[in-house]
Amino acid sequence: FNDGDFLKFLELSVNYGFPFLFESIDEYIDPVIAPILDKDVKTVAGRSFIKLGDKEVDWDNSFRMYFTTKLSNPHYSPEIFGQTMIINYSVTENGLADQLLNVVVKFERPDLEEIRENLVMELSENKILLKKCEDTLLRELAYATGNLLENEDLVLTLEKTKAT
Repeated sequence: FNDGDFLKFLELSVNYGFPFLFESIDEYIDPVIAPILDKDVKTVAGRSFIKLGDKEVDWDNSFRMYFTTKLSNPHYSPEIFGQTMIINYSVTENGLADQLLNVVVKFERPDLEEIRENLVMELSENKILLKKCEDTLLRELAYATGNLLENEDLVLTLEKTKAT
């Protein structure tokens, strides 16, 4: 937004359907691009256009706009979050090391990689099962009346959950 010619280049991109990239933006987004973010495209007599500043610019459906920022945790308004798709591409050193290790193991020892994938799947299934057991137990506790130790359904559910 600091470049004085950005609006001229944005108009050309909108008109010809080229992608447009705003690099290293901060938390301020110029309101002149609000019609694009709102997708406020008007059609009159078969001509689709958008109003940028005081100009009507022909709209090409191929147009895409991208923002990049170096901020690790940007704070944009709720409207901006609603109008855009935020993708966090930040990579931590540990995450990258894990990914590289997985690639090397898959190449060097495919059998170990298959075991790891099976363990990950089993872990996911076990988490789902644990959640179901917790929900069942909590529901039984919420609807239990009287002495909890005398409630046979609750005791059976507790034993089943414990065995699982």
